[in-house]
Amino acid sequence: MRLRPVLAVAFIGFFVMLVDGYDTLMLSFIAPLISKEWSLTSGTMGEIFSSSFAGSAIGAAVIGTAADRFGRKPMLLISLALAGTLTLLCAWSQSPVQLMCFRALSGLGLGGAIPAITALTAAHASPGRRSAMVTRMLLGYPLGAIVGGAITAAVMSSVGWRGVFIGGGLFALLLIPLAAFGLTEGAGTTEVVSGGPSRHPLIETLANGRYKMTVLFCASVFCLFLTTYFLVSWTPTVLVQNGMPPRQAVLSAVVLNCGGVVGALVISFIVRRHPILPIAVCLLAGAALIALIGTGTLLSGAFILPMIFTIGLLIIGAQLCIPGLCVYLFPPSISATTVGLSASAGRVGSIIGPLIGGYLLAAQLGWHRLFAIVALPSFGAALAIAYLSTLRPKQCSR
Repeated sequence: MRLRPVLAVAFIGFFVMLVDGYDTLMLSFIAPLISKEWSLTSGTMGEIFSSSFAGSAIGAAVIGTAADRFGRKPMLLISLALAGTLTLLCAWSQSPVQLMCFRALSGLGLGGAIPAITALTAAHASPGRRSAMVTRMLLGYPLGAIVGGAITAAVMSSVGWRGVFIGGGLFALLLIPLAAFGLTEGAGTTEVVSGGPSRHPLIETLANGRYKMTVLFCASVFCLFLTTYFLVSWTPTVLVQNGMPPRQAVLSAVVLNCGGVVGALVISFIVRRHPILPIAVCLLAGAALIALIGTGTLLSGAFILPMIFTIGLLIIGAQLCIPGLCVYLFPPSISATTVGLSASAGRVGSIIGPLIGGYLLAAQLGWHRLFAIVALPSFGAALAIAYLSTLRPKQCSR
C-alpha cells in the first residue's frame, strides 16, 4: 500500500533527522577513543567539536537560502551527499587538523539538511497541521542521539572510532535514493520550482515588516539553544558536585533528552490549535525549574532525575518545536531560509552556551547564582516568542 505524500515525506524526514541527530553527536561518543589514540588535549578536542558546529551553522544558513531559491529536494540531496561523503573521509583522517576540516565540511551538509527537509514537510502538510507535522518529524533528531549513542557504546570497542565514522557516513548516503525517489517539492512551492522568487529569500525575510520578527525569532532561538547546551554539557558535573556517583550522573543527559522527546510529542498536539503561546509557557516554566535547581533543595534523593526529565520536557521539548513555529510564522516561500537562519543562530548558541558555563564555573559563583543566570536566556526566549504572536503578519499561514 502506497503512503500518502504527506506521510511519505514525514517518514523520510524522520529518518533524515534520525541520521542528522546521530551524526551531529557521534563525535561526542567516540571522543575518548580519538583523544587516546592521538594523545589530544581537551582544548584540541574542543576545537574539533567547534569546527563541526561552525560548519553546521554556515550550512543551515547557506543551503537553507539556496533551498528556497533553487528547490528544497535538490538541496536536501546535496546536503546528504556532502554529509555522508565527508563523514566517511573522517575515518581516514591522519591528524587532528584533517579531522577538523572534514568535520567542518560534513557539518555544512548536516546543517543544510534541516531547513530543506523542514520546508518539504511543511509544503506537503495542510495549513492547520504544518507546525505539528514538522515537530513530529523532528523527533527523529533526539532519538537519533539516544539510539545512536546506545549502538555506538555497544560496538565502538570492536570497530573503533574510524568504523563508527564509516557507519555514520553510510547511513547518510543510503538516504539519498530514498529521498530521490520518495520526495516531491510539494504544494505551495511554485515560486521555487519555476526559477526562484522575484527577490532574494534573504531580502524577503526582511520585507513587509518581517525584519523585527526575523531578528526577534533568531534571538529567541539563540537564547534557547544556549540554555539547552549548557544543561546538556554541565548537568552531570553539577550532580557529581552534589554527591551523585559519576556513572549515575551521566544518565542525566539521557534523561534530559528523553524528556525532550516526550515534551515535543505532547506539545505537537497542542500547537495544532495554539501554535505560539504553549511554547512560551513551557519556556517560562522551564526557566523557573532551572532557577529552582540552583537552590539545591531538589538535587538529592528521589527528586533529581524526575526534575531533570521535567526540565527536558519543557526546555528541549519547546526547542524541538521551533522549526514548526518557524513555518507557522513565515510564508512558505521562505520557510527553508528562515529555518536555516534560526538553526544557525541556534548553533552559535550551542557553541557559546558550554563556553559561558565553563567561565561561570571557573568564577566559582555558587550553584544558586549559576543556575539563576542560566535561567535568564530561557526566560528571555519565552518573552520573545510570546511577543512574536503580535508581529505575525496575517498573510502567513500555518
